[in-house]
Amino acid sequence: MILSYLCLALTLLLSAHLLWKCSYWQRQGVRGPRGLPIFGNMCEFFLGRKHYGDVYKNIYDAHPHLPYIGIYRLFNEPAVLVRSQEMIKEVMIRSFQHFQDNVLWINKKRDPVVYCNPFVAKGVQWKYMRAEVVPIFTPNKVKASFHHIKCVCEKLEAYVSQQLRTSSNCFEAKDLFSKYTIDVVASAAYGLDGASFTNTNSDFTQLVENLFLPNTWSLLETIALLFSPLLGNLIKYHYVPPNVQHWLQGIISKVLEKRCLAEGSESVTQKQSDFLQWLIEARQKSHGHVDVATMVGHCSTFLLEGFETSSSLMAFALYEYAKNPSVQARVQKEIDEVLARYGGEVCYEAIQEMNYLGATLYETLRLYPPMMALLKHCTKEFELSPQTVGGKSFQVPVGMVLIIPVKAVHYDADLYEQPLRFQPERFLGQKDKANGLFLGFGEGPRMCPGMRFGLAQSKAGIATLLSKYSIHLSENTKPFKISAITFLTATRDGIWISFEERK
Repeated sequence: MILSYLCLALTLLLSAHLLWKCSYWQRQGVRGPRGLPIFGNMCEFFLGRKHYGDVYKNIYDAHPHLPYIGIYRLFNEPAVLVRSQEMIKEVMIRSFQHFQDNVLWINKKRDPVVYCNPFVAKGVQWKYMRAEVVPIFTPNKVKASFHHIKCVCEKLEAYVSQQLRTSSNCFEAKDLFSKYTIDVVASAAYGLDGASFTNTNSDFTQLVENLFLPNTWSLLETIALLFSPLLGNLIKYHYVPPNVQHWLQGIISKVLEKRCLAEGSESVTQKQSDFLQWLIEARQKSHGHVDVATMVGHCSTFLLEGFETSSSLMAFALYEYAKNPSVQARVQKEIDEVLARYGGEVCYEAIQEMNYLGATLYETLRLYPPMMALLKHCTKEFELSPQTVGGKSFQVPVGMVLIIPVKAVHYDADLYEQPLRFQPERFLGQKDKANGLFLGFGEGPRMCPGMRFGLAQSKAGIATLLSKYSIHLSENTKPFKISAITFLTATRDGIWISFEERK
């Protein structure tokens, strides 16, 4: 009997605690949807029915007149969903010092390689990491690295041509472009041959190519990464698998040994024009120590972000070209005209003149942003103005998460007319990114530093293929559906395409 009363008392206390947590925003006088115990407003995401970005989009759409909304993430964590353009700019640009850290729960002991990634790094470390990376992605540096891209474009063309002769004309676009971007990154970042097109057993192909694709554990891993460090510790979650980390540490250590005569030496055995070499030279100029750990951290950034986001961008772009033949024809016309001026050569100067191709990539990023929402930690207390006239302001405490709902913004009909339509013209001329807030590369000081390089390799690869082939959806393609369980935007069953040689 006593045990029964004790269990009842504990149940009542737990229920009261959960109800109290679910009333946080009501007690603060901030408007927003009511949350369920434990699930908050994320029940459909927790059950794998909707991507977290779509959950945020539904909340965004349901409160069109509020500048921000009080919501509950998983486990009833109060968070602010930022809605108005002005407030998004306030958080990401003007008051960046209050929200400088991204929300990614990565354990430094389990993921030491990734902890130096500028997207992951926090506080002072982020400033150091970014300050080292930004100078190697200037227009001049991207131009200097373009010969790596051009070489891999030739491999891409040869691979597609060979497959058309020897295999069925059915390609999974993400797989195809993962091979391409892995080879580009291996060459441009490390001066290595990824051999992704010629060797199915290469380390780059085996270890990296499928790293961010949906799998059995994707939902649990996404929850651990974005919502719960406790869960991450329980399942011993790794953002990058240990075997990939050890392999990357090994190859970068070997490259550094070859290029430096001895540890701490400022002499380099051979001059290379790749990102790793430029990092080494920058360290030497500032009389810094060329330590393996930091270099491996930067190299993980090049590999993980350089191959994944660009390969997804290219795959989604070809999907839209196949669905929109008139857009594809216009892209091909531009490619033909520009390449004719450069003797048929896909060079850096040529892709800079392909403005419509560039517009199609921006439009693809609008429809399929790599991250459907950006999450910012409040690192310094900040006062949000009242939601409504006559309301009271809200003091954002340190540690609270602010959500920038990227997909919701990109699909807002008030910002982008006919938002579901693939319309690259939005990004042509002096429209300043379609007169709407564009977040495909992030915004503010934490904007993607490798944007220029990512666009360069994407444009070059697409121009190489579309100059020779037209793209169609394969007859064997499955219905197009975005995965609901991955933290990056990915398709559930792939994008299956076929090529038709142009006449």
